[in-house]
Amino acid sequence: MIEFTIIDHLLPGVRVLQCPQYIDHRGDFTKLFHLEAFSRLDIPFNVAETFLTRSRAGVIRGMHFQEGVAAHDKLVFCPKGRVLDVIVDVRPESADFNKPVSLELSEHCQTALLIGKGYAHGFLALEEDSWMVYSTNTIYNPDMDRGVLWSSIAFEWPLNKPVLSERDSLHPSIETR
Repeated sequence: MIEFTIIDHLLPGVRVLQCPQYIDHRGDFTKLFHLEAFSRLDIPFNVAETFLTRSRAGVIRGMHFQEGVAAHDKLVFCPKGRVLDVIVDVRPESADFNKPVSLELSEHCQTALLIGKGYAHGFLALEEDSWMVYSTNTIYNPDMDRGVLWSSIAFEWPLNKPVLSERDSLHPSIETR
C-alpha cells in the first residue's frame, strides 16, 4: 500500500506531503487524507471542515488565518489548474515572522501542504479555472477570522494588479495587524 510521505518542511509546522496516487486504465485516484497514516507520520490532524475554491487566472485569495480558539491547521491541495501557494508567519515574536515561503501546486503534482497555526495562507491562481481544496481541523469562526494584506508581506508576487475580493483588499498590513 502506498503511503503519504513528508517530502519537505518549509517552516516549523509547515510540511509538504506527497499524496498516494493510484493510476490505471480508467484514470487516477488520489488520497488526500487518512487519519491513521497522518498519525504514523506524527501529524495530529483531524478534519473538521473542507472547502473548495475555483479561481480565474490572476486571482489572489488571502492572506487568511484564524485566531484564538478557532486557530487551525490547514491541509491544501490543487486538484485542477495551477496555483502559487504562499504561507507567511504572522506571529511578531517568531523568528520566521514575515519570511514567506511559496510552492507551486498543480493538478500535475500530487503534493499537498499542511500549514500549522500561526501562519497566514493565500494563493495566486496561475491558470484559468484553478481549484483548491482545503481542510481545516477547526470550524470556521467569522469572529476569529483575520488576514494580512497580500502586498504587505515580504514576498515578490509575479503580478502587480491581482483580482481581489473587497475583503482581501482591506486586510491590514502585516506590520500593523
